[in-house]
Amino acid sequence: MFMRACWIVMLWVAVAAAAMAASDFGKALHDADLIRTSDPAKFRRAVEDLDKRAGTATREERQYLRLLDAYSMILAGEFDGSIRELTVLLAQGPDADLKVRAGALLVNVYAMTRDFAEGLRTLDDLLSVVDSAKDKDARQQGLLAATLIYNQVGQYHLGQQYADRVLADAPGERYLCMASNMRLESLQGQGKALADEAYVEAATRCQEIGEPIAANLVRSYLARKWFDEGKVDAPIGLLAGHLDEVHATGYRYLISEFNALLAKFRLSRGDVALAEYNAKVAIEHQDGFQTSLPLSVAYMVLYSIAQKRGDAAAALVYYRRYAEADKAYLNETKAREIAYQIVQSETKAQAQQIELLNRENQLLQLQHGISVQKAQTSRLLILLLVVLVGTVSYWALKTKRMQMSLRRMAETDALTSVCNRHYFNQQSVQTLAHAARAGEDVALVMFDLDHFKSINDRFGHDTGDWVLKRVSDHCRTFCRRVDHFGRIGGEEFAILLSGCDLRGARRVAEDCRVRIASIDSQASGHKFLITASFGVTASSLSGYDLAKLLSHADKALYRSKRQGRNRVSTFDGDVQPWTQLQVVAIESLSTPGGPPAPEEAPDHRPFQNLIS
Repeated sequence: MFMRACWIVMLWVAVAAAAMAASDFGKALHDADLIRTSDPAKFRRAVEDLDKRAGTATREERQYLRLLDAYSMILAGEFDGSIRELTVLLAQGPDADLKVRAGALLVNVYAMTRDFAEGLRTLDDLLSVVDSAKDKDARQQGLLAATLIYNQVGQYHLGQQYADRVLADAPGERYLCMASNMRLESLQGQGKALADEAYVEAATRCQEIGEPIAANLVRSYLARKWFDEGKVDAPIGLLAGHLDEVHATGYRYLISEFNALLAKFRLSRGDVALAEYNAKVAIEHQDGFQTSLPLSVAYMVLYSIAQKRGDAAAALVYYRRYAEADKAYLNETKAREIAYQIVQSETKAQAQQIELLNRENQLLQLQHGISVQKAQTSRLLILLLVVLVGTVSYWALKTKRMQMSLRRMAETDALTSVCNRHYFNQQSVQTLAHAARAGEDVALVMFDLDHFKSINDRFGHDTGDWVLKRVSDHCRTFCRRVDHFGRIGGEEFAILLSGCDLRGARRVAEDCRVRIASIDSQASGHKFLITASFGVTASSLSGYDLAKLLSHADKALYRSKRQGRNRVSTFDGDVQPWTQLQVVAIESLSTPGGPPAPEEAPDHRPFQNLIS
């Protein structure tokens, strides 16, 4: 999505400078505007020259120059500076057209920097002035900005509405191409599909005006549609036929997208060698974009190929990379959805506040009139005050509850009601910083449920959820108010103990282990044993860095797994490095008796990515 925003922003600044070409300065503005996408380096030099000559420009020309300055900053990666310029133009621009252009560009910058909450807030300001724009191109830019960001936060039905508004406004060829492209994306996001001719027509339209990126994005939508309909040869032929053209654009996200889809489709047809090649190409073009769907698809293809070849070691590596990529993609998607929910909540709260202020103003007017009336009118005033206070209290309470609910959602694991990974990390980093300054002991207990996947496989995920809840309830009793207890993985938990040394932490871990082993599973409707393996470390061994504490506790936990599970191990610095342990796990997977159940090889992951 970041790369899609980069493509769209290259088309974003309108050609309003053409109207200023009467003066020498206006002509220079117009010339700079024309080369902003074709020759960015020359464009930036032209803008620098115009900045030096700004004293000879009219007020309108200077305002438009600020828009080009912001665009130049975006090309240079100076997003903070461009945001400041565009924010001022959106709030103080001399005319509606300039405000809309600045707002549309600002929404795109926030999309590029993944600040979707601020982008949605800016969109509200943009939409409040978009209909007042006299220039049709400026108006359509604002509507397309709404389509872009709503598609990115998963609100595809809203994205479709704004794309339809552009299409109904008789757009020019370029905006017709963009609106058609994003409307198809909106429909695909809603699980809807049009006739094949609609995709072909949109791709042809974009191709004819020299927009190969937009044309091939549409072809990727059509290829997915065909594959979902059970076709294989047709989507492969479509993508392969335009692959060279896609590579020629240098647009890395689209190159990765095409190759990932070809890898998936070719694997389904049994073309293993070509599928492997396309998957690796897709991964090569994902530099810096580790949360994209193509990366997840490519690793899944490589994992499937390794399984077919019986290469257990490669399969394990690719599956882990797939799991990491897929989790990152899902987390990114969830973050965008939460951003939309937060802004929606803020918007509702602001509307309620405005309504309250309006009612208070009405009340003041009533008080002025009532001051000259008789006692009966005074009694009516008291009644109105009671109603108003009740209304204010009701909305204030409702707003407060909504805010508290959103905060709980952001901090708590929905299943177990303990801290989620993000909040656990956030609180732990603060506690460790305080302890480091005060010289206090801190300890970390990490544990992982033994054979948990076997429980899920044998008795179902409802039983697995029951186990996670019971374990959380039992272990929570050992935590004080100053401690932090969180679920940091599927069946993996951690406890940060403030003011606790290694010995005390081991005692807490042993108590938890015994309590978990005593859980009676019959309440779940099944009879089975529940145990956990623990790893313990403390600041005296690992320092006050959370990543190091987690890594050392994880190594100790892994030793507990290797030594038979259902035990507590303390980190002592004498634990085999991961590279050696990985070899042992891989060799065990390749024994003649077939691979053990997945839970037999503990879920050991590096923790450098836990601090978010």
